[in-house]
Amino acid sequence: MINDIRLSPHFKLCEFQCRCCGTVKLSPELLELLEDLRAEGGAPLVITSGFRCAAHNRAVGGADRSAHLEGRAADVFARPSAQLSLRRAAERLGFSEIICGGRRNYIHLASERGASA
Repeated sequence: MINDIRLSPHFKLCEFQCRCCGTVKLSPELLELLEDLRAEGGAPLVITSGFRCAAHNRAVGGADRSAHLEGRAADVFARPSAQLSLRRAAERLGFSEIICGGRRNYIHLASERGASA
């Protein structure tokens, strides 16, 4: 796998790549916050969507100015029953944007600062 590079103790670059083209942009701040969230929760975080190129973002109905387009957001698998506790932990850690996906089984997490190419 081309992006099978460990970035931190719990995440690899390939987890954040665009699902359609394999391109990756990732904010170091987002990675650090996700690592902190993972450590606080003591359980793996499964990234379901990281960076999105413009075409993929349109295809999934993403916002025109989505933080995913800049590598500042990740959607993490979370059952509805776990979303409130995950949201509270994310708020304590300082994520700038937190959106619970309800029955769609995810929570959207974003950081303020931009990505590195």
